Amino acid sequence: MSAFAVLQYAPVMRGFLVLLAAGVAFPLVGVFVLRLNLITMRFALMHASLLGGAIALAAGLNPLLIGLATNGVVVLSIARLRSTSQQNVGLITTFFMVFTVGLAFAIIYRFSVPANDSLQILWGNIYAMSRTDAWMTAVYAAILIVALVAFLPQLKAVLYDREVAVSVGVNESVAYTLIILTVGFTITFVMRLIGALLLDALLILPSLMAIAVAKSTKWVFILASVFGLIVSVTGFAAALLIDIPASSGVTLVGALLFAGVHIVKRVADRRAV
Repeated sequence: MSAFAVLQYAPVMRGFLVLLAAGVAFPLVGVFVLRLNLITMRFALMHASLLGGAIALAAGLNPLLIGLATNGVVVLSIARLRSTSQQNVGLITTFFMVFTVGLAFAIIYRFSVPANDSLQILWGNIYAMSRTDAWMTAVYAAILIVALVAFLPQLKAVLYDREVAVSVGVNESVAYTLIILTVGFTITFVMRLIGALLLDALLILPSLMAIAVAKSTKWVFILASVFGLIVSVTGFAAALLIDIPASSGVTLVGALLFAGVHIVKRVADRRAV
């Protein structure tokens, strides 16, 4: 029996299709994380998703929905404090980063959440996605792509310089809030797919590769999607062929492709010199 014969089973095919959509769309958000230096913010929002997952598991609710809600609350709190407080936004996000993860594990312990359920938050399980979760992920991925195409000029201005964005009529405060809200929601979806510990394989690595080779902002986004698609499809196929979790396959392929792209770029740069 071929390893790919398992695609005839609905949960496996559903997981593959959702991973395909995520691979195309989610690296677009990674570009904002890198270009706007939202690395600390990424950790805070990842921990907020962990908290949402812990609350959902303890209460018997949908982890994806509660994760999105928790991330929304944290993002709006950060945005509010950023606009009203003189504190550096890095200090605010650090507080939420530490507080949310501490609260998450306190809830897991206090409500005796089963170890297997807790591990799913960290490692993900695309085959366990419900139809509702799969549709939500696919629709969200489509919205991301459409929004990026529709607002690309304004987003390019935000990426270039916040003062430039204001000068061309972009409300910087609203744009920043929407961007970090998108980052938070995307992290929640990625964690449902491949887990908290491996989310950078879809969110960050394709964007890093795109930034390394692209010559313009437009091509950064295009190549981020292309690399994300390659990582998703190849990683999923590798996982089936060598019988490992899909999350591990995606992560290993992403890391190898990342190394390959940078080796090729270094060789090309040396020849150009």
